[in-house]
Order: sequence, then C-alpha cells, then structure tokens
Amino acid sequence: MGRYSGHGGTHTKKKQYKRARSTKNRAKDIDQIFDEIQPETIDKFSKFEVDPDLPGMGQNYCIHCSKHFVTNEDLQSHIKGKPHKIRVKELKTKPYSLAESQIPVDNGVKLNRDANGVPTTTDVSGTIKKSTTTTSV
Repeated sequence: MGRYSGHGGTHTKKKQYKRARSTKNRAKDIDQIFDEIQPETIDKFSKFEVDPDLPGMGQNYCIHCSKHFVTNEDLQSHIKGKPHKIRVKELKTKPYSLAESQIPVDNGVKLNRDANGVPTTTDVSGTIKKSTTTTSV
C-alpha cells in the first residue's frame, strides 16, 4: 500500500534546500547597483584586486549586473546579451526609493464633510462647492 498524503517526502526536503540556496546566493538589488555606478563611487566598485576565490581572479566584472566572469571573452559575450541590455535599461532611470513612497499623493479633488455632515468637494484652486445631490428616504 502507498503512503498517506500527509507524510513529508523528498519533495519537502528539496524545497527547503532550494529555498536556503536561493537566499544564500541572492544577487544585489537595482537600487544597490544604482548607488554603485554613481560617478563618485564607480572607481571603488569597478576595479578589484586579485582574489583567488572569485571567478577569473576577480578581474572580469560587470558593474551593471554585479557578476564576475572567468574570462574576458565571457564578459564581452555577456555585454552583448539580452539580460545585460535589460539591466542597463533599468539602471538608466532612478529606482523607486523609500523617500518617494512617503510623499503624499494629491489627486486634485477631495471629498470633505462640513459641520452638518453634508459632503463638499474642494477643488485644486481651493474653492468649496456644496454637493447638490439629495437622498430620498
């Protein structure tokens, strides 16, 4: 007879393994790379010392994608590829930041209530108009 469906088999173990590996090998986000390619910090992140732990001794690095390559030919073929071109296009615009998310949105017309509870609208110019709709019971 077969196992009952509530028993965790190899699939759950594989899922946990994949989740752990994906968080360990997480790449840099767009806003982090955008900060690195600014003119005042690009020299710091564009040149690396020889490091035997990195691919290609750390000498072939794509700043836009934050990736190391084994040979210069691999780097040049990566630069001609579609994922690199998409990343460069994303980095041309400033990424959405926390400060921008906290700016209040003004849509122009706001619905307010006066002292009697009658809805009034305030235009962008600041003039107050009383609502002409009436409710019948």
